[in-house]
Amino acid sequence: MTDSVAPSVPRAAGTRGRWWRAPLVSTLVSVLLLPVMRALRGFAEMATDPCYEPGSCPSTFAHLQVADVALVVAQVLILLQWPAAYLLRPARVLVSLAPAAAYLVVVGAVFSIPAGR
Repeated sequence: MTDSVAPSVPRAAGTRGRWWRAPLVSTLVSVLLLPVMRALRGFAEMATDPCYEPGSCPSTFAHLQVADVALVVAQVLILLQWPAAYLLRPARVLVSLAPAAAYLVVVGAVFSIPAGR
């Protein structure tokens, strides 16, 4: 009887066997931060209290729209980072950091709202 060992699958240059680490960590952190970012966006709605007329606070509503778009972009990036995991390592890491960058845009948009203007 001979011990048969499965032949190793040749990998492309620059790829590693643990390609799933960066997307997994990014997905877990992003999924945990998503409710926090949504709550932060929800509390930011209170900045519209002094806006009694539809066109009275265009800057405030513009900041809220930026936060909404950044939340949607973050959710799309969470899903797109798994197919991008087959890229080379620098691109894989950049794609994995993209949802965090979108969350930073949400935080920046929410905390820079000019209340009532």
